[in-house]
Amino acid sequence: MKAEGVAQAIVSMIRQESEAGRLISGSEILHRMADQSRLPLQEEEFVNHLKNVLGANEDLHELAVGSGPPYFYSSLFMTGAYAMILLQKQGDPLRLIAETVRHNSADYTRPVPLDLFTQPPFDLTRQEVLNDLERMEAMEEYSDIAMTMTSASSVFLYSTLYLEPGHASMLAEWIDVGQFDNP
Repeated sequence: MKAEGVAQAIVSMIRQESEAGRLISGSEILHRMADQSRLPLQEEEFVNHLKNVLGANEDLHELAVGSGPPYFYSSLFMTGAYAMILLQKQGDPLRLIAETVRHNSADYTRPVPLDLFTQPPFDLTRQEVLNDLERMEAMEEYSDIAMTMTSASSVFLYSTLYLEPGHASMLAEWIDVGQFDNP
């Protein structure tokens, strides 16, 4: 496969996976290319093609958490925040919940409804979220994750690093009840 064909195949795979709401790893791209071309690329050669493709296409991005393998996505089909959720979803659910709660508490100054984690892209069951929160209570690194309940009995989560308990409760009440009663 010529360099132009390799580049186009890489771009196409990343964009197709992103359009389908998924990330793709470098190893998955390499594996698929080997299957399609029957001419396996050497890993070093593939890495060079991948770097060139990322540099030449502004919509293609690399994500990595810690020492894990890099994943790729196209911003034509998903945001960086959504891609990060998908990446974190592959790891520890406790970390996913905590980072999402902290991000919302810090950047948007709002608590998040517990039910957020039962919807895409999280797709956890309510019981899984409750079990995870119970496990988090016993772990020092998640001691800032707190809950509040609204008058409509909805549970919201927030980080005490960024929101005071009273403020978080007031915001949760507004999000869950107040804004609907005050058009």
